[in-house]
Amino acid sequence: MSAESVLMILNLILGFGFAVPIISYLQKINAMPAKFYLTFIILIGIYFIECTAVIFGMGIPVFSVVLAVVWGFVFSYWLRNRLQNRQLLKSSLYLTLYSCLPAASFIVVPLLMWIAGRQILSAEEGAQFGIPELFWPFNTILGFYAAIVIGAVVLKTLITMGIVRSKREANEEKLDVRI
Repeated sequence: MSAESVLMILNLILGFGFAVPIISYLQKINAMPAKFYLTFIILIGIYFIECTAVIFGMGIPVFSVVLAVVWGFVFSYWLRNRLQNRQLLKSSLYLTLYSCLPAASFIVVPLLMWIAGRQILSAEEGAQFGIPELFWPFNTILGFYAAIVIGAVVLKTLITMGIVRSKREANEEKLDVRI
């Protein structure tokens, strides 16, 4: 089975598999209407957009990180009047981590390369693979992909959660001024 097939199957499992628990959580805290299928389609749409962004970035989540700004505004608008501050942040964190799964799925590439017999901790193998010569371990196949995945998840989470929090605080300030 090719690496592309494994990534597609993995992303189908992750996208569909994590959508249901997130919808259940959102319905439990009354953040979403009882329309399960509509919310499911929205989440799968978010996942598809994220997968497309990772593909356009050729495996490097540049466009996916840009989408973190979009999701920050979307999630804050979508949930702002439905939840208390703590629930809003927790829900946004779950949605943000869900949107990070396509970028995070690329951590399977070094595993597939190791199974194929490549040395994933070798700097020489990393150079043959096209990884720039940085300092060890980032010039290895495993180090390069781990840095990309961890960096994308952390950066996306910080950006999205920062926007959600700032939009929530701005909304609360408007309410204080009106009162």
